[in-house]
Amino acid sequence: MERKTLHLHPAGATEAGGAVGSVPGDDACTGSPAAPSCPKVGCADTERLAKVYRALGHPARLSILAALAERPEACCGDIVETLPLAQSTVSQHLQVLKEAGLLTCDTRGRCCHYDLDREVLSRASEASSNFLARIERALASPGSATD
Repeated sequence: MERKTLHLHPAGATEAGGAVGSVPGDDACTGSPAAPSCPKVGCADTERLAKVYRALGHPARLSILAALAERPEACCGDIVETLPLAQSTVSQHLQVLKEAGLLTCDTRGRCCHYDLDREVLSRASEASSNFLARIERALASPGSATD
């Protein structure tokens, strides 16, 4: 069976001073394309998925993603117009989304234009679906703990 590494960050990106996915001893954590997320704490795939979930864990950030889906390459001011939030608050949320790799930023003059990183979002969606499917299978299997 083919094994494939899940990278939620653009190629060449780094985190925590090392290459993406370079967690000591995580060689066995990368699953197949059908189940790329390892459920173990400390596994690189699990950590990347948790980072995405943390970034999506605020209603304002979900609204920002929705706004960018409708209006690609919007600057912060454009996004502020669609939300009942101060510019500084939107900027902070944009930074969290950018650090999670969900957004790209193109600086033009004094304005940053933000766009969704479709590849990262697609991989995150696949990883999330596979992780939740794994949980559902575990709950449905005989002998799983139920209350």
